[in-house]
Amino acid sequence: MRLPDVGGRGYSEHMDEKALDIFSAARARRDVARIREALAEVSAGDVARVIVRSPRYGLYALEGTVRIGVGGQPLVGDVILATSSEIQRIDLGIEPPQPALEADVVDPSTLPHGTPVRVTFLTPTHQTFALTGPITAGNDRFLLVGSWIVADDRAIAPRVQSIERLDDVDLHEVNVPPLRSVLADADA
Repeated sequence: MRLPDVGGRGYSEHMDEKALDIFSAARARRDVARIREALAEVSAGDVARVIVRSPRYGLYALEGTVRIGVGGQPLVGDVILATSSEIQRIDLGIEPPQPALEADVVDPSTLPHGTPVRVTFLTPTHQTFALTGPITAGNDRFLLVGSWIVADDRAIAPRVQSIERLDDVDLHEVNVPPLRSVLADADA
């Protein structure tokens, strides 16, 4: 079994400096004009980067191929572009995300809550896509970026192709959410 690649020196080559700067800055205003412009131009098959701010998952970027979902709505990964009030910006015409095949492999347990990472996934529905942002942890056994599971109790999730630790990204504290809370089991 081939382990996913983990590490990360070359990520800045995958994402432009302006996009990386959003993670080190305090909250910025939503770029509504840019979002509307992108929505008017976007079509299935385009490659896009969507910057999302979520109270549960913090600030993260999702990069991947646009597809048309149920109801004709464009989406990237699990984010519906036309309806999410959490979207901060949409960038079109970026390079398709690629896994970091040359990265070092590390134990996911060495990625504490708030560690900036770039995780590349491969799924039958979404194909290859990447998420950049803080690892989030909670009072459960899962590590996530955005709403996607990166690791389950030290085991790297099956759809993960690579994990890059972004040591050069200075993640501003307002972009890291508090630890995720999980509802207690009713039978407990």
